[in-house]
Amino acid sequence: MCSYARSALFAVALSSFTMIAWSASANGSRDGSAAATGPAASLPDVTVTAPRPPDPQELAGEAVPKFITSHATPSTVIHQLARWRTGICPVTQGLSPAFNAFVSARIEAVAATVGAPHQAAEKCGHNIQIIFAREPQKVLDEVMKQKSRLLGFHYAQQTKKLATFSRPVQGWYVTSTRGDAGDEAIDEAQQLPSVPNLGLTGPVPAGRLGSRLVTGQSSAIINALIVVDVQKIGGHTIGSISDYLAVLVLSQSQSPDSCGALPSIIDLMSSNCGDREKPTQVTAGDIAFLRGLYSADLEQPASLEVTDIQNNMMRQFQSR
Repeated sequence: MCSYARSALFAVALSSFTMIAWSASANGSRDGSAAATGPAASLPDVTVTAPRPPDPQELAGEAVPKFITSHATPSTVIHQLARWRTGICPVTQGLSPAFNAFVSARIEAVAATVGAPHQAAEKCGHNIQIIFAREPQKVLDEVMKQKSRLLGFHYAQQTKKLATFSRPVQGWYVTSTRGDAGDEAIDEAQQLPSVPNLGLTGPVPAGRLGSRLVTGQSSAIINALIVVDVQKIGGHTIGSISDYLAVLVLSQSQSPDSCGALPSIIDLMSSNCGDREKPTQVTAGDIAFLRGLYSADLEQPASLEVTDIQNNMMRQFQSR
């Protein structure tokens, strides 16, 4: 599916969703005080600086493969890892204009650092929505009623549970599957009818037969919706929150609550880290993982994709 096809498919949904989300989060912290304090001039640098390398203890045993599986959830349809194939274009709402712009810019900066595709901000179509709200469930209620497709693959009876907000930050992803012949379809429980002139097909595109090493299919993220409860992120800087969001949107991560041996900015919201100091910016593990994800061959079974990313990460660590 070409980028135009994706834009055509989601244009109406996203334009109306923007108004829905803004209305539902009207009681959110638009002055940015829930996530950070101080004037816009005190915003941190958007540039991504090199984090400290991991020590041997953080890389021991199964630390790296566990890190990968906690950061990347396989797609529901073909059970393979997903990444952005077309350029990301984030839009942030619910904070002051300066803070909104910083969050989006930081996500784009992390994307550029790890080799993820990104678009020119002034002329891109938004495919990542970051919503800061004091009453996040109201945002999800509106999505559930009016644009439930933005919640990603699910059956009708699962919608209410899927749209229940229970963490400080939660993400929902729309994915697609590309077949061996280059055809692509959005992953939905109720398949859309074929629309040939937009490059959309109805059934799941076929893979490659006769090989256990190559599937001929791949998954892509085509939209990400992230909702942030501003009442549960107090004490964290806007820089830390932005880095957390960047890692969350660049892979299909369901806001994991794990806290593995290899540190991650995702640990910021985890309740399972004990007394360990939590990172305040993207870590070496985060950068290495995302670089591995965006350079890996994702036309393999998920276990081989994880191995591919793991090997890439270890090469990055050993070269430092």
